[in-house]
Amino acid sequence: MIKFLAVFFLTFFLGGCNGGKFIWQGYCLPNEQLTPATLSSETSNVDKNFDSATDYGPTLFFSGEVVAKEVETFKAFSPDPLFGKYQHNIQVNLSHNEITLNPASIDDLRASELDGIYFEDLSDYNWNAYKKVGETYEFWGSCMLDGSGKNKKGYSCLRQLKVNGIILSFDLDSVNAHTYKQVDEFLVEKLNNWRCD
Repeated sequence: MIKFLAVFFLTFFLGGCNGGKFIWQGYCLPNEQLTPATLSSETSNVDKNFDSATDYGPTLFFSGEVVAKEVETFKAFSPDPLFGKYQHNIQVNLSHNEITLNPASIDDLRASELDGIYFEDLSDYNWNAYKKVGETYEFWGSCMLDGSGKNKKGYSCLRQLKVNGIILSFDLDSVNAHTYKQVDEFLVEKLNNWRCD
């Protein structure tokens, strides 16, 4: 009887996460949003691209078209002199590894072109980025010059976003860095919708 109840409970519990889903940390992630490395890690350990170290999880992938449908200001494509157009996608690494940094000097922070984000100069080419929260500054990510802006001074950022104890790390290039708030909302909504019930 106990075995029957245990099997019934397990089946019932996992019922919300079957068929085409990858279960991780209480989330039922749709297989179509996962990278091939993540999918192969579920069935095999032969893929050396999958980071199986402690606290690292699956990687989500959103095509630029998918993001642009829900984030009006997101540019799925930009002109490319060699290939006609370049597609901007978002690949999100999920983990429990949070980078916690504090600015060396608040007085040395400078406002960036990103709304509410301040840069701490590490060099002329890269900066730690902080968001002001109350009277303190919280690590937001890191940015670096990528030479793709109108005056070849554009920059790309590696964003760190915390959602329900999960760390989401993803790149935003110079074309879409200004959309970070809307991209954050898009990712938070996706992750919250994928909680296993």
